[in-house]
Amino acid sequence: MSHPFTSHRRSIIIYSLLWLLVALVNLIVLRLNRDFAIEIILTQAILDSLLFALVGLIIWYPTRYIPFRKNAPVYSIAAQAVAGLLIVMVWLLLTTGILSALFGSDEEYSNFLSSSLYVRAFVAVMVYLVMVLIYYLISYSRSLSERARAEEKLRTLVKESELNLLKSQINPHFLFNSLNSISSLIMSNPEEAREMIIRLSDFLRYSLKHRENEFVSLEEELVRMQDYLAIEKIRFGEKLKYTLSTNDQCKNIRVPTMILQPLIENAIKHGVYESIEPVSVEFHCSLSEDYLRLELKNDFDPNQPSRRGTGVGLQNVSERIRLAYDGKGRLNRSVKENIFTVSLFIPLD
Repeated sequence: MSHPFTSHRRSIIIYSLLWLLVALVNLIVLRLNRDFAIEIILTQAILDSLLFALVGLIIWYPTRYIPFRKNAPVYSIAAQAVAGLLIVMVWLLLTTGILSALFGSDEEYSNFLSSSLYVRAFVAVMVYLVMVLIYYLISYSRSLSERARAEEKLRTLVKESELNLLKSQINPHFLFNSLNSISSLIMSNPEEAREMIIRLSDFLRYSLKHRENEFVSLEEELVRMQDYLAIEKIRFGEKLKYTLSTNDQCKNIRVPTMILQPLIENAIKHGVYESIEPVSVEFHCSLSEDYLRLELKNDFDPNQPSRRGTGVGLQNVSERIRLAYDGKGRLNRSVKENIFTVSLFIPLD
């Protein structure tokens, strides 16, 4: 841990100015109370403050390496008392010795220096205690800041781990379905199987290019969803109809990568699979004051039994939105007549 008063130029300047102010106050007090020569008063004021400043810097090291221990307070207090006693004695010996050497011939000042020894010792002890308190407060503040940074880093790592776990659940599910479809098309329609493999390759390249917690523009995300729907279109033909539309206000807003794919997959799984009639999947976006709303609708046949699933897709999207936006984003779902709607609310801030 670096010294709080010497690690930055600004701190050095402020520290020096404070002790110059102390020297000025000391000079004024001596001048008002004692009729000594100005050079004596000036020398004592400067010498006292200069050595106090040096001692104040030195006090950091015993404070830093003798931290206060709650489980052993007696040891901490005793160690600081010994360090303080040594530092105060050194300060007194230096100041008294230098001043006596310079002005010892002045009998009146020599007597003053001897008689004020206890007062000077008391002042030195007070300065030591104040400096120790300041340093302990600085150390405590730094410890709190470091702990806060460590906790924030840990939260970030946990969030990234959760997001990566969600990714590992989504992508294999999609890949498994696509490979099954390609397998069924190889014998019946080799050309469509070939086109599906190419589109699948492009789509997976995009999926792997970005980290799961990376953000891309909505426009780019929709281009990749066009590839995904083209793959599914090969599987279902005229049974699947889709429209993905956006506008200039929405298209440049950034959203989590691959956030729409599980929603589209869910719409196809629960709408297209069991339906006899063509099923439409529609996407559009809108802006409010605080949110970008992404809405995906699909119709379904209410008379057909719904395919049972694990619920991984929508649950993962909801969890990703919660993690990516610190709980401010949300996913809503609703069913009205034969229309299933999923809405994502992305905070604009």
